[in-house]
Amino acid sequence: MRIVVVAPGRPTHPAAIAWCADFQERIARLVPFERRAGKAIRRTRAGVDVSARAKECDGLLELIPPQSHVVLLDIGGQTQSSDQLLQWLTARADQGVRELCCVLGGPDGVDDRVRSRAQLRLSLSPMTLPHDLAEVVLLEQIYRGLTRQKGLPYHR
Repeated sequence: MRIVVVAPGRPTHPAAIAWCADFQERIARLVPFERRAGKAIRRTRAGVDVSARAKECDGLLELIPPQSHVVLLDIGGQTQSSDQLLQWLTARADQGVRELCCVLGGPDGVDDRVRSRAQLRLSLSPMTLPHDLAEVVLLEQIYRGLTRQKGLPYHR
């Protein structure tokens, strides 16, 4: 299974940049992996900027590979333990899913066009996480699941 991560922009915090690079490298040793960055739109006011969110979502939708099984990171999505996520990933692989695309929205989330494209809406936590940290957690959980699938010792 190929894994693609799509997000507006790239991590900016130095620690997140390092962690993401490390996990991307580790994942790429186990399965084909790609990280696609859309344009992050600048916000000019406090509160939800619907116009900026719509522009970011346009960019995200262009980056999602057409045949992908899409997982949207969404605070309103399902929460899963690491074991549950592993079972879900294994079931997708057993069903013949060839490409899994994980989508992170911008600071204002995503609109219904992106939500409707997702086969799974996944919440990493009921707490709000900075986007850089959310990407690190996502990559770590993907890596954890892949090592368990392949019987490697990382998850211990």
